[in-house]
Amino acid sequence: MGANVVRRNLFVLGLATFIAFSPYGHAVAGNLDMQFFGHHVVITRGDDSQDSLKIDDREVLKNYYVDIDEMHVVDGMGVAIGTSSGGGNACEGSPFVVSFPKGQNPRIDGPLDSCFIVTVKPADDRLILSTPATPNQAGQKWEWTVSAGFKEVQGEAFVADTSKGWDQLRERSVTHPGGLLDYAEVAAEINRLAGADKALVNDILLGVGAGEFKGDFFVGTSCSRHMCTDQEAVIVANLASRTVYLAWKPSGQKIKVNPEVKTWPEKAKAELRQWAAKWK
Repeated sequence: MGANVVRRNLFVLGLATFIAFSPYGHAVAGNLDMQFFGHHVVITRGDDSQDSLKIDDREVLKNYYVDIDEMHVVDGMGVAIGTSSGGGNACEGSPFVVSFPKGQNPRIDGPLDSCFIVTVKPADDRLILSTPATPNQAGQKWEWTVSAGFKEVQGEAFVADTSKGWDQLRERSVTHPGGLLDYAEVAAEINRLAGADKALVNDILLGVGAGEFKGDFFVGTSCSRHMCTDQEAVIVANLASRTVYLAWKPSGQKIKVNPEVKTWPEKAKAELRQWAAKWK
């Protein structure tokens, strides 16, 4: 679940007071009006349905959603970490950092140029921000320091988890078709079925989508970001037979299916028909 889902909550007075005067804490902002490290920080929604972040009555950031999520002290300086989003569900909110040097105006770095969930890990002298690696590309990674702001560094390469396979999939914790790609045993079968379209299918599965378990069947549908109804996929993983059934529609092309439809169980065929109906 992205940050967009949990916006709009107001701070309770006790939590707001704690965060305003404590160097550490976590906050979910909707409308915000409080003191951070001696500065007046306000987030309000205007008539244009845009959130405006103002510090000491000066607007420093504006977008459809603007939140302050975390507070930390880095290298002796107070910092606030927030997210900015243009709305929609294709991309997660992008992080930005507001730092509060003593006796000087606050500084704003970001938002970062990233569409994926960014994890923030604070250290004594820096913040480390990273996105998860995917089968198609290494993760993004940045270091933020008081003196230099953001600096992009080498991210981690994707490695499917060899300790996770069909047995672990029975835990039924996967909620998105892209999650199957982290199960090495299952991912290998997906890539075999996709053949020459491996990179394309991985891109689709990691896009906008959702999945659920229906009995012993995991059923997931997804589309490449910003290409829904044009480039999509449906995947069915049968826990009982340990078999993957995959169909995908490349942009501007007909649906591809592997294995052949006649080998799909009836429940899987029903999911395929329902998914494919939009192109009839």
